[in-house]
Amino acid sequence: MIMPVAGEPEVRATGGQVDVITMALIDAAYDKNENVRDLIGTSLYDLGRKQPVMVLSSLHSYLIRHAKLAQGHRVVLLSTIERIVKDTIDDMPQTLARDLIDLSLDEMTRSKDIVPDWQTAASNVLVAMGTRFCNEVMEGLHQKFQPGVMPHFFVVQTLGSLASANVYAMVPFLTAVLGTMLPMLGMAKHDNMKWVFAHAIAKFSEAILDYVANIDKAPDPTVKREMFSGEIYSAYETFFKVWLQSKEPKLRLAVVEAVGHMSHILTRDKLEEQLTQLVQGILGLYKKQPEPFYVTQSLCMILDAATEEESTILEPQLDMLLNSLHPGVCAQPDFNNAMSVKNHNELLRCFTVIARSFSDRTIGFLMQKLESGGLVNSEKNRIGTLEIIKHLINSAGPYMEDKKPLVVSGLQAILTENNNKVKRMFSQVIIAMAHHEYLELEGGTLMVEFIVRQCTLPNSPPGKRSPDPDFVTNEMLRSMCENVLQLVTTTIECMERVLWPYILELLGPPQYTPAFGSIARCAAHLANKKREANDEDYMLDYEVSVKPGFNKVNIPKPPAMIARLVVMAGQPHAGGGRGQHILLLMKGLSPNLNPDLVDLWDAVVPKLIQFLEDCDEDEEKWSQKTWEDLMLKMLSKSMEVVNDDDWVVEFGTEMGKQIPLYSSHPEEKNFLYKCLGVIMRSCSNKQFVQQHLDLLFSTVKHTSQVEREGCAIGVGYCASSHLDTVIAKLEDVAKKDMVRKSTGFMGLLKDKSEIDVERVKSTVMLCHGYLTFYAPITLVTSRIESSILRSMNPHFSNVKDPSVKQNLIRAVELIGKALHPSHLNAVFEFSRRGELITHMQEYIKVESMSALHSETRALAMNACSTLVQLDPKMNEADTFDLIKVTTDSVYGLPAHGGVGGKGKEDSGGEGDKGPQAMMQEAQDCLNSLLKEVLKKSVTPDGLQEVFKHLEPWMVSTQDHERERVMHTALEIFNCYLEHLEFGPLSPTVFSNHGTLLARLTPRCTDPSLTVRQVAIDCVQVVLKIGLRYEGQPVDHKDQMVEALTTLKERVVKDDPQVLFSVVSDLAKVLVKKVPTDQLLPFLDRLLQGLIDVHPHASSGACVVLNSMVKTRGSSLHQQVRDVIDALHVKLGEITVEQTKKGTLRTVRTMATHHLVGVANALLNKPLPFDENLVECWKILAAETQLTTNLMDHLLEIMARHVPYEEKAVKDRKQRPPRTATALPMAASCALAEILQVPETEEVVISNYHRLFSAVMVRVGATTGVKPPPKDQASSDQKPAPKPKKKDAGAVPQKKELDPCDQAIETLQGFLTRSKSEGILELMEEEGGWELLKDADKFQDGIMLLARGLATTNVQHVAQVVACLNSFLSSLLEPQRVVVVAFFAELINQKCVNDLMLVELLVNSMLGRLVDESHIVRMLCIRGLGNIASVGDGQVHKYSTTVLSAMMAGMDDKEDPDDHITLEAMGGLSKILAEVDEGNVRAILINITLRIRPCFEKEKSSVRAEAFKLFGNLSRFGDGPSKAPFLEQIHTNFISLLLHLNDEDDEVKRGCKSALRQLGPLIGSDVINDMFQKHLLEEANLHYGEFMNNLAKALLQKNSRRDDDDPSITDFSDKINFYVMGCVSFFKSTWETVKGNAAMFIGFLLGNLSQDKHMAISKEHVCGALIQLLKDPSPHVRVRAAEAMSLLHEY
Repeated sequence: MIMPVAGEPEVRATGGQVDVITMALIDAAYDKNENVRDLIGTSLYDLGRKQPVMVLSSLHSYLIRHAKLAQGHRVVLLSTIERIVKDTIDDMPQTLARDLIDLSLDEMTRSKDIVPDWQTAASNVLVAMGTRFCNEVMEGLHQKFQPGVMPHFFVVQTLGSLASANVYAMVPFLTAVLGTMLPMLGMAKHDNMKWVFAHAIAKFSEAILDYVANIDKAPDPTVKREMFSGEIYSAYETFFKVWLQSKEPKLRLAVVEAVGHMSHILTRDKLEEQLTQLVQGILGLYKKQPEPFYVTQSLCMILDAATEEESTILEPQLDMLLNSLHPGVCAQPDFNNAMSVKNHNELLRCFTVIARSFSDRTIGFLMQKLESGGLVNSEKNRIGTLEIIKHLINSAGPYMEDKKPLVVSGLQAILTENNNKVKRMFSQVIIAMAHHEYLELEGGTLMVEFIVRQCTLPNSPPGKRSPDPDFVTNEMLRSMCENVLQLVTTTIECMERVLWPYILELLGPPQYTPAFGSIARCAAHLANKKREANDEDYMLDYEVSVKPGFNKVNIPKPPAMIARLVVMAGQPHAGGGRGQHILLLMKGLSPNLNPDLVDLWDAVVPKLIQFLEDCDEDEEKWSQKTWEDLMLKMLSKSMEVVNDDDWVVEFGTEMGKQIPLYSSHPEEKNFLYKCLGVIMRSCSNKQFVQQHLDLLFSTVKHTSQVEREGCAIGVGYCASSHLDTVIAKLEDVAKKDMVRKSTGFMGLLKDKSEIDVERVKSTVMLCHGYLTFYAPITLVTSRIESSILRSMNPHFSNVKDPSVKQNLIRAVELIGKALHPSHLNAVFEFSRRGELITHMQEYIKVESMSALHSETRALAMNACSTLVQLDPKMNEADTFDLIKVTTDSVYGLPAHGGVGGKGKEDSGGEGDKGPQAMMQEAQDCLNSLLKEVLKKSVTPDGLQEVFKHLEPWMVSTQDHERERVMHTALEIFNCYLEHLEFGPLSPTVFSNHGTLLARLTPRCTDPSLTVRQVAIDCVQVVLKIGLRYEGQPVDHKDQMVEALTTLKERVVKDDPQVLFSVVSDLAKVLVKKVPTDQLLPFLDRLLQGLIDVHPHASSGACVVLNSMVKTRGSSLHQQVRDVIDALHVKLGEITVEQTKKGTLRTVRTMATHHLVGVANALLNKPLPFDENLVECWKILAAETQLTTNLMDHLLEIMARHVPYEEKAVKDRKQRPPRTATALPMAASCALAEILQVPETEEVVISNYHRLFSAVMVRVGATTGVKPPPKDQASSDQKPAPKPKKKDAGAVPQKKELDPCDQAIETLQGFLTRSKSEGILELMEEEGGWELLKDADKFQDGIMLLARGLATTNVQHVAQVVACLNSFLSSLLEPQRVVVVAFFAELINQKCVNDLMLVELLVNSMLGRLVDESHIVRMLCIRGLGNIASVGDGQVHKYSTTVLSAMMAGMDDKEDPDDHITLEAMGGLSKILAEVDEGNVRAILINITLRIRPCFEKEKSSVRAEAFKLFGNLSRFGDGPSKAPFLEQIHTNFISLLLHLNDEDDEVKRGCKSALRQLGPLIGSDVINDMFQKHLLEEANLHYGEFMNNLAKALLQKNSRRDDDDPSITDFSDKINFYVMGCVSFFKSTWETVKGNAAMFIGFLLGNLSQDKHMAISKEHVCGALIQLLKDPSPHVRVRAAEAMSLLHEY
């Protein structure tokens, strides 16, 4: 034990190194790095938990002995003491506790000035000590807390904190403490002292209240609040009367908080005596304090104390309190500010507390506030007041029970409120009232009605939204109230008594129509629930519906209820999807409506609901017309079931009465008119029918197309039973309402009540149409011309109003449908048809072509389509005019219909349609019309009659025009095929077969995807038509024609290559399918396609033309030469590349066979070759007979001429600049172009070895080489001719070719053409092409080529080697590098099992070991190392030679970057894996000694390879060399472990691999298992955890130990050796390794058993660790501190 120096504080030392370590950590605790500071503190804490007495006494001693220690350092140490004390106080000796208490007191009070961090840390230590040693702490504090002397600030604060930390121990001291403290209150002059006194007494008061509240657990059960009342009152007087007046806000807050707690301790008399001043004083602080929460909290505690046991002592201050608190609640909190929200909640709690004793006055006050609506800030006042009422309803239930009627009646003042924010809050109040049964009282239904009214709110008007962040939109309020209504109906049981049957009354009033869905949902829930339960009050008495306490309920009578529900169900998706709720209500109410309907509705309603649900799941299924038909069918069936004409009349009368309900709901009104029509159809009462026809026309809004259509359909339904009555009514309306009337001088003054004649005319015309359509078929033919058209005819001409025009058109369409044979079930020749069609055409002609403004043209075309179907057939001239007018009116419109504007309100309903929708509608209508025209003459002539109008539009420059016409073409072709029939007089030849196909062919490669796909469909359909004419049946499937479907999928891409493929496949079909007699017309029309304005289209035509000429040219005879000559002349003029290529292929047979002359002429051209030259090379190569000689010529040029010229440089390390020579490069370019031609494949494969070796060597020789100068020309070359002046501007600037890129391109072309896919895939996957471009790494790319050749093209290897061998002695270094790299990798690939080849390559490598190029030498070493992959026989054969070469490579002096060393170690690893131990035994230790320095090399790859090699040596560690090799393992063991967490991942993997290999030799199964399990190469290693577990394993006694077997090791004997090995790494240049070494020492020594401690050089190790605490690296300092925390036993 270290003896203390006299006068110094005693350290309760252990006598071990842990004492020194602790002191070192204490000394370093105030590190400049925050992370290190935290870690050292944690280390001290860890040591302190294990050695609390020593560490705490050390900290105590250090602080005592270093009086001038930096303040921050003292804070860190005091904080550490606090942490240790909290965990170890139960076992702390009394003497140490006193020392720490004295130290903390001294630290806390040493400076009279306030130093918060330092003194707070000391105070916290005292508080922690006080949890066990409270008496001792109090004794120490008492010395600093003497009567009459102002104490230190932190003495008082510590007393307060201690009262909170240890209530039961402190409360007995409080009488004495307060006795001493109270006289000091008057002595306090500074605000900070006043604050701390107030804070402490607040804590004392809290402790007293806590003690008394838990008196059953307290040590002294006799303690009462009253025991402290006198002292607290004395303090209160000072606080409230003096200190509360301070200008310091923090002091006032402390006083306010204290007073709140103290108010509960004051006696009742004193509280009552002081209450007035107290309340006024606290309220006065709101104006002084920026943060009101603490004031409110204190006030709430005071009110709580004042209202205990429902005391009324607060009454005199009540009005003041309410008036003061109310504005605080009205000021809405800032929900982003937690304190603001807390204050708001405390204010509401104040009202709850007050309501305990004064609920009457509180409610009266609040009601008065609600009535004062004209005051400033009325909105906030009302919202705040309502929020208080809601809070009281929810939280003050017992005290509010007798106030319910007052609350309900008082809140009725809000029912007429218009402010959405106030209404939202009121809705929340209503929910609370509903839950607490308020709404059962009189006036409760008014609250329900208020909620319903909010459900009817319209959407907020568009425009700029209010900047108020709390702004409540109509949508938000409406959605909330819809949910409120649903919740109160379904979740609050008591609300059923309120809502039933009152909710039914709300279904009728028109103002609640927008909320119909919400009302129906609630009513349906109640009705079905009561019907299922058969409740007593389910059946309704419509005459007497009065509930106790409620007004009479005015429920609609059954016919009126049914009428309302049926009409509202007609729009099931409106009102939030009200349809299902209405149907459920109808089902639930049916016994109350009419008993005869129960069975029908019970059966039908579920089916209708299921229909709606199915449509909700799949919106495409929805059809409004289908739904209306279902509802009208149900209505009709319901009247049949009732079977009472009087009831039908009553029902219809009620429905008629409800028309005004829908004045602002046109869709519902439309359906009501239809329902009335069905009712009139079913009714035989003529008077009823006449009255309601009058009603229809008197109520319909003639400016609304929706209402107009409903009225017209209703009239049509009525006409099916009362035709003449309806006709008479229409004539009457025409006479009375369609005659323009005027009064005044010359008609200038008009009657203001005059109905707009044009609008009425629109309605009447549409009624005529539906009248005709629904009229009995036995009567319509007799009435059509005599009555109906006679009434309509005067109105067709000079129509200006679009509404009249469109409804006339609709009427014409309906007339056409009514007169169709399928409708009449008879043939009727309509003589007035031509006249109507002419009118329709005139309407179409006057429509604007600049934009699509209305659907007039679409309606007119629909009408024409209907009329065309009637007999007789139209003549050719009329048909031409009709098609011309309609096609021009549609195809010529701008894209998407242009910018169409909305029509007028009555313009036919298209106001809801955008231009694009109207455009699609017009297109569809045109297609339908043309199909109807075609159906009248399904012959080639009839088809041509339609198609000739489409042809000009098919070559339009506008995409949208071509798309439109192609869609039409497809429609008419499909229609032709569908309706094609062969009769005796039918044509037997499809005469326009060829011309149609030729016209469609260019469109198959159109720029527009839509056009392409549709064109292919068209071709397919035309071919199918042709098959029908050939005699094939309808269901015949021609394989080639059906295959065209796949082309549609392929043309999705715009890639020209894909389109070429598609059109080629199309050409194959056309070649087979175009009849011989159609061939010339086909070619003649197709030639025009070559000059199509769209390049893709002309190219497609060219491809088809070439295919047709190539395959069927024999039948052309003299015409073939004319076609080819014409295309050849145009070659220079064609601008479309694809078309030009097709033309070149067409004239390929005309190329000459003067190969050398042509080749030399082409090679003399400037580089890069222009487009025509490239195509010429490909033409020449396409002929197989030319290809061989052409390639021989090019290879000879590449071999005979040097690839580059280089300039000498002075610096040998600098690579000399190289410039490519022109002629070999031109030959390479030509070869690249030739290799693109598929026909060269056979020649390429037969010359594989020559091409592969030549191109590969050229790639290597051009890496890093610059292009040849532009003016360079060989003796064989001539300068390129200058362009003519007139063409000078057209000559593009040629790009400069990169020699290497070009050579690689040639190589890629060769590999592709020779089908060497394996090599290509390998190069792509491994990034080989990029490697070849890198002057420093191109040899790696060469090796990839070698690997690919050896694995995928074995048959060529020997020939390639023979070709390459001559380059070994080349004067050009790149060529030697290429060959050596290639040979090295071939050896690695086992030389394709060719032993003679192995010998050749090894000898070649050995011969170049002395090459002047270090790259060549390195590659030779690599190649010789690769001999390991060849096989055992070859390894043994060359082992001595190769091992010698490897060792020599490791000693290469001209290897500054360790490249050769790295290769040598890698080669050794591979060789050693294959050779026998006998071949290595003599040099094994020499190898380990050679590689050991590499473990610490700066280059990570060298370190990684060294570790791998050391691991590979493990093969020879289990034989005769066992003992010396095991010693080498132990020597290098620490290096391996520390680099296991190296900064480089490759090094980590090398160490993992080595340790796994060395594991079996270590002599410990446990450690070996750890290595094999955790050191997986790609696994993530938790290094710290692994090293700790490894340390434990190393320290376990080896049960296998055998003194005669050195392989079985007891590692505990070597721990000191390992530890010292780690210490040696403290000087490493890598901070990670230093940190690893420190950490491993900690793990080793921390886990070492105490009996082995003597074997460790503890002083040296601990001294070294202490030195690491001063290391510049924070990482190292952290690791050292962590290690030291583990040495608590030393």
